[in-house]
Amino acid sequence: MSHKLTSDTAVIYNAQTQASSVLTITPQQTSFNDNEGYGPMGGANSHMVYINATVWANYGLNTQNQVDRVNVNLTETQWDEFVGGATLSSTGSYDSVVEAALLYIKENHGTMYGLTSADWEYSE
Repeated sequence: MSHKLTSDTAVIYNAQTQASSVLTITPQQTSFNDNEGYGPMGGANSHMVYINATVWANYGLNTQNQVDRVNVNLTETQWDEFVGGATLSSTGSYDSVVEAALLYIKENHGTMYGLTSADWEYSE
C-alpha cells in the first residue's frame, strides 16, 4: 500500500524560485524503542516512538523533488493516547502503524507551508 498525505492545494515550497506544487508526505520510518534502564534517568520515558516522513513536491512525476522532512518523537503515552482515539481505516498491523503515524503528523505537526491539518488528505 502507498500510504500518504496530500495537500488539497498547491503551495509555494521554494521562496527563492517561487516553485509551487501540491505537496505529499510519505512515511519513511516508524520505530518503537525500549530504552528502559539506559541513560542517567534510568527508566524515564523508557518507551519512545519515532516517526520520520518525507515531504515531496510533484510526487510521482519526473520532476519529483524532496522539499522537507518531518521528524516526530513521542512517548509511549502520547502514542497510545493518539492511537486509542484515532479511527483507522487500515486493518493489518503494518498498515495501521503507518496510517496512525501519518494521521499523527496531520493532526499534530502544526502549520506547514501555510497548510493546516484540514488541508491534508490521507490516502492509501
